[in-house]
Parts: sequence; structure tokens; C-alpha cells
Amino acid sequence: MNELLKLSGLELAARIAKKDVSPSEVLEAHIERIEQVNPTLNAMVEDDFVRARKLAQDQTEQVAKDNSSLPPLFGVPFTVKEMFAYEGMKRTGGSIHHKNDVMNWDATVVARMKKAGAIPMGTTNVPELGFWFESFNPVYGRTNNPYNLARTCGGSSGGEGALLGAGATPMGLGSDIGGSIRMPAFFCGVFGHKPSRYLLPLTGHFPYAQEEFKNLKGIKYPFTSMGPMARKATDLYPMLKILMGADGYDQETLSHPKLEDLTQEWAGRKVLICPSPIFHRARQTDDEMAQVVRNCGKLFEELGAEVEELDPRFFVRGTELWFAALKASKNKNLYETLMGPTQRLSIGKELLKVALGKGDYTFPNLVVSLGEIFDNGKTDFSEEMQALQKMKADLDEKLGEEGILILPPHPRVAPKHRAPIWSPFDFIYAGFFTTTGHPATVAPMGLNSEGLPLGVQIVARHMKDHLTISCAEFLETTFGGWQAPTQL
Repeated sequence: MNELLKLSGLELAARIAKKDVSPSEVLEAHIERIEQVNPTLNAMVEDDFVRARKLAQDQTEQVAKDNSSLPPLFGVPFTVKEMFAYEGMKRTGGSIHHKNDVMNWDATVVARMKKAGAIPMGTTNVPELGFWFESFNPVYGRTNNPYNLARTCGGSSGGEGALLGAGATPMGLGSDIGGSIRMPAFFCGVFGHKPSRYLLPLTGHFPYAQEEFKNLKGIKYPFTSMGPMARKATDLYPMLKILMGADGYDQETLSHPKLEDLTQEWAGRKVLICPSPIFHRARQTDDEMAQVVRNCGKLFEELGAEVEELDPRFFVRGTELWFAALKASKNKNLYETLMGPTQRLSIGKELLKVALGKGDYTFPNLVVSLGEIFDNGKTDFSEEMQALQKMKADLDEKLGEEGILILPPHPRVAPKHRAPIWSPFDFIYAGFFTTTGHPATVAPMGLNSEGLPLGVQIVARHMKDHLTISCAEFLETTFGGWQAPTQL
């Protein structure tokens, strides 16, 4: 593998600034890797190589003349989840009703990456409508895991996870409502960060038009969070600082947020571990997943941290409360979105078409839509929302101001394709923290005996993103971080 594919975005930017390598050379190394792995992964669904090469050439000429005062990510390639507005590129959300939608504007996070000097290479695959933790849809098909093609890369930022894990992009943009950054990052052996709620603007995310974001306020504001993904932990914090803050469209984003500095002071710090959390309806944690959490606990104990094991039943109502929070947000349900602009959808007919291999929709979406049709119509979720707030307050009290929680991001390593349908609530290990607003980072912790990535999830209080990312950086230096897959 080309040595440039093993570096962080910051390392690439530093080498470019020193004229050790040109933006064009860095870009070509990544394009070559994408062209090598994408036929088997199906991770990038639309490339932007022509414009990327033009921009890289312009930057190469610029840095040759003057390498002073370059933006922080000058010449660094990146990729974009297909559910983000990206000027000149499609934003289908994996839905047949949007398969020809081409954007004439950039999502705020895409625009900010460009302004920082980064070069977009194209868009990556998602589940249909971003719903489900396998990246498969009727528009682009299925994405495979770079460590085992028979296994899922996760969702909904699955294409990002797969390309990062394959070493084909140094950094990418994802989004997360049910663990959609953290599950793919974990399954594909890379780093992903779901920021504190309201830290990054949602402007540009599927399915909304630009002006619609001005009306997404209060109870109507989605629980979705934009966030960075990277093959190296050291890129998360600088990406976050570039991406955060209000943009004039998203009315809920914090106007002038400030992140605290990164730290490597662990002595005396409160570290909660929860090796085998119990979430109603989700699987129990596999032993190998629980063990890596315990290993982290032992490590921090040796460093003088105050390590305490959290009651595994603390999160037992998490699944119920996550669903209640989403229903209480009063946004359109999945069935209404699936119907499309001109037709009324027959779920039974579509399920039959899926069984015959001719469907226009995916099975998980149809099942959830069917459930919404027969929903009991409950509209008062005040008890659940109070319980959610109490759970958040209780966790904050246990964490204190400067503590972290380490737990599994999922009950098992990347499952085989289609296996998640038999355990559909396992996303809640990661998804729960979107509804509480806590920042959460996933860090790889080596490979298991089958060569599949292991990992942990790190959680802290709201606006303590620096703590979860600091921990991820420390674990990267201690356990090695991302390891290039050998099958590709």
C-alpha cells in the first residue's frame, strides 16, 4: 500500500505545506486506491475526480509559488456521505424517488471543508433514506466491509466507513441519528465522532431544501448530528473545529461554540466502564466486545484514573426512549416519505416484489412503514421524555464535569450481510446517545481472531467533545488504531 494512504489528513497537509509531496500526488494515490477497491466494496457511488484533479493541480501550482499561510487541510482529499448536498452531485438518499436529484449548493459542512483547503473526491453509499444499519439501497446496491466482503460495513454512513477502512480516503463527512457514524466506523476499523447536540449545523442534509432548515426549530428539530470520520484519531478534533458553529440557516446550532483543549491527563479522572450494557430488545454483548472495554478500564486504572463499573441495567429503557424521542419530534414518518410525490404506496404489494427480487424499496424500510400504518397513534410522550432527561441527568452526575464513559458501540463485530434483520435493535448501543445529546467517539481496538475490527465507544458530558476525542487519540497510540485490511 502507498505510504501516503497510511497518513492522517494533518500529516498529509503538513507534507504538502513543506513541499515534500504535491496535492496532485496525494490525490492520485487515493484515486488509485479507490479504483482498486471500489469494484469489490461498492463504497463510492459517484466520483468527482475530474473537478478534484483540476483543483489539486491548481493547488499544486499555488503551493509551488507560495507555501505560506495555507488553510489547515490544504490539498487533503475527503469524501462525502451521499445524503449531503454537494454542488454538482446527486443527493438521492438511496431512494428511487430522488435518483435524479442533483444539488446546486453545498451543505455547510461540505462548504467548510472546501474552504479549509480539502479536496472532495465524491460521494459514498447509504441505506435507503438513511434508515438501517446496512448500506444497501435500490439506487446503488450494497456496500461491503473491507475486512470481510461477506459482512456489512454498517449504516447509514457505511460507504464512508468502508472507504476509510480500505485506506482509500483519509477523512469523510457522516451523519448520525441511530449510531450512523459510529457503527460504520466501528465495523470498518476507523474513527468516528458524533458531536454534542447543536454543535454542527445540519444544513444540507437529506431530504430538506436549504431554506427549510430555517423552520426546523424546537420540537421539530431532528436528532440527527453531522460529524467527522477519519482513519486517524488526530484528524477528528481539527475537523470538528472547522465544521462547528452557526451558519444562518440552522436555527438551533450554537452561535459561537468553544471546545476545550485536548488533554492526556488521566490520573484522578473519573472513568466509567460498562462492558455489557443491557438495552431492552437488543442483544447481549459478546464476550470479546466486553473484554476490550475491560482492557480500557485496566489501562486507565494503571494510569491513576478513578475507574468505576456502571450498572449494566442503567440503559435498560434506552430503546423505548430513543423511539419516543424521535416520535415526539413530530417530523414526517417513513411511510409518508416512501410514498413519493405522486403515488400511494401499497406495502403488501411492495413486500411481495421484494420477495421476488424486483422491489423498488428495501425490506427494513417496508417493515417499519407497515408498523407506522398500524401505529396506535400515541402522541403524548411526556413521561418518556422526562425519563430520558432523568437518565441524562443521572449519567451526567455519575460522570462529573470531567469524566468519560467507555462501553461497546455494538454488541458484536460486523455482522454478515442481512443478519441485522434478526436483531434490529442492536443499533441502540450507539443510537441512544443521539437523544441525550452527549458527544460520543468510536475508536478501533485491534482485530479479533477472524480479522474483524474490535472497538469501543467513549462518551462524555455535553460540549466535552475534547475528552472523548482525547481518549480516542490515547487509545490509538496505545493499541495501534486503524490497521489496513489484508483482503483487498
